[in-house]
Amino acid sequence: MKKKIERIIQKYLAGNLTDKELARLMELFSDEEIKEQIEKSIELDYLLSMHYVNDNSKEAYIKFLSRIRLERGNLKTKRRRYTVLSYAALLVLFLGVTYYFSIYNQKESNVPVELPKLVIDDEAIILKLEDGSIKVLGGDNPVVDKQGQVIALQKANTIVYDEKPDLEKLVYNELYVPYGKMQQVQLSDGTIVYLNSGSSLKYPVKFLKDLKRQVYITGEAYFKVTEDKSHPFIVTTDKVNVRVLGTEFNVSSYKEDEHINTVLVSGKIHLYTETETYNSTEALSLSPGKMASWDRTGNDFTQNKVNTDIYTGWIEGKLIFRNLPFKKIRKKLERHYNVSITNNNALLDENPFSINFDIETIDEVLEAFHKNFGIAYQIIDNKVIIN
Repeated sequence: MKKKIERIIQKYLAGNLTDKELARLMELFSDEEIKEQIEKSIELDYLLSMHYVNDNSKEAYIKFLSRIRLERGNLKTKRRRYTVLSYAALLVLFLGVTYYFSIYNQKESNVPVELPKLVIDDEAIILKLEDGSIKVLGGDNPVVDKQGQVIALQKANTIVYDEKPDLEKLVYNELYVPYGKMQQVQLSDGTIVYLNSGSSLKYPVKFLKDLKRQVYITGEAYFKVTEDKSHPFIVTTDKVNVRVLGTEFNVSSYKEDEHINTVLVSGKIHLYTETETYNSTEALSLSPGKMASWDRTGNDFTQNKVNTDIYTGWIEGKLIFRNLPFKKIRKKLERHYNVSITNNNALLDENPFSINFDIETIDEVLEAFHKNFGIAYQIIDNKVIIN
């Protein structure tokens, strides 16, 4: 029996199950012993493939969502009624590998993610609480922890934290925004953060009066920081720290990008690296209308005067490209529209383009590239192939 189940599991992982076999695998989940065997097999398969071992928990979660997205694309036509199984299996996988994140990433200070045994899809915005519980955001319901305490309130697409005067220690929440989504957070000091797709933010539920205000970002975010001269606000990426008192700025720090870009809209900010202790005279000072770029390979800052609208238009759902290589454009399109883009034209990747988009669908965007620049493409489910 076990060997038969293993064969079914291996066929599932290879994407070769028939409808009948997939239905059988779904039925087997009702047996706890067999379910455990299925979970371990799926977990082992992915661990051995080393898809996630070298990632920190934030990167792995984003990859996890991307994996679900690809699975949905594979199953959405012929096997639509069984997609719940693929989501559940991938979720089981993520439950297993989170333990390994803590082993292979000792420097990661986050509490290991413990996702609940529920079915989510690639459009879910996830909030991880300090107690390890996971909340799928949506609606206007309060966010409640395991003890029944209200942590925050949801208002439309914003999650709001108050001062919580009874809280006397740092308690962190972590927000994950998948491809194709954006989310706003109002922190306990009134600071507003806009999170772009494929991003995560770790922040205190309450800022304590004797400590600096510090948050951690992976991906892209726009900050409207409430001024507090006694408590500097620090945004920490994997390589760069941004220190402010009260201002508006954009930080883009996707792991796969070559640069960490910080664009200042108003006020004043200081930038310094993760290896440096803050010193006001040595930190890079940025003035409004300028962008500071940290080169991941050159390990150095450069700054230039820019049109800030190009870098902040995403808050309003706009995509503004100015003399940007196509390889960077297609990555932004993947995040914004939650699609996978394969480019088979290597020369095209290096070509720069200048073009704007607002409310267009991905189909309309690709058609614009086709009509204006002669780029040939085809769409299969949520996958775009450029020839």
